[in-house]
Amino acid sequence: MEAIRVPAGDAAARSRNAAGLAGMRRWSRRLRTAGVAVLVVAGLTLAVQLGLSLAHVAAFVVPPPSAVLRELAAEPGLFLHDTLVTLAEAAAGLGLGVVFALAFAAAALHSRLLDRVLTPLVVVTQTVPVIALAPLLVLWLGYGALPRVVVCALIAFFPLAVTSLQGLRATDPQLLLLLRSLDASAWFVFWRVRVPGAAPYFAAGLRTGTTMSLVGAVVAEWTGADAGLGYLVLSANARLATAQAFAAILLITLLGLAAYAGVAALERRVCWWTNPAGSAAPHRKGPA
Repeated sequence: MEAIRVPAGDAAARSRNAAGLAGMRRWSRRLRTAGVAVLVVAGLTLAVQLGLSLAHVAAFVVPPPSAVLRELAAEPGLFLHDTLVTLAEAAAGLGLGVVFALAFAAAALHSRLLDRVLTPLVVVTQTVPVIALAPLLVLWLGYGALPRVVVCALIAFFPLAVTSLQGLRATDPQLLLLLRSLDASAWFVFWRVRVPGAAPYFAAGLRTGTTMSLVGAVVAEWTGADAGLGYLVLSANARLATAQAFAAILLITLLGLAAYAGVAALERRVCWWTNPAGSAAPHRKGPA
């Protein structure tokens, strides 16, 4: 029996329709998830508001959510300025941490001696409390943004370095052996095989490093800063302006969530061959 042939145009149209329907389903799931999250947050906020009102808790002890929102609406310029300061410090520190983490991972991968020398130093960067190191950095580097950027870089460096090195070492040994048999250069193997394979590992470290750099910026602003959300929290606590402190903390939380979501979205775009859980999934261009 002769096989029935489907016109190429009809097959392409069906493929486009299927892709469009899949995209609509994804957006529908995301909207439902976002709607549930908004409802949960709104319910918790209302519960806290009613609980504080019924318990007659003083506003300077724990301000109600309505007071926090009024504080944000009363001085939007102040909060915007301090948010941009903290965001700039965290972004600069994260960028510096990424550069040094990738340099460490590449050096440790290609030199066993450097691996033995540098790895203990990387671990040492995490054993020293940042809150104790921040005043010393101000003393050594002077007042300004540089000490705070260095603190952010130190905090973001460790997860980025560890995951990047792990990803570079996770390349399939059989694939490396095949490439050596084909006389592939070390440069080709590194950039065309090891780096793409390490991308999901690096993305995992970047998600952690992004949020940690914001924490580093806030901690660093507690020592020798005159702007930023961390400085605003410290200043508000000193003045018993608890609502203002909670407003700054809320902005820090929202920044962290937005940064994490942004990195996760970038990971989905760049590491298209992995599923959201991080395990490998085949990339199919057509029906199996």
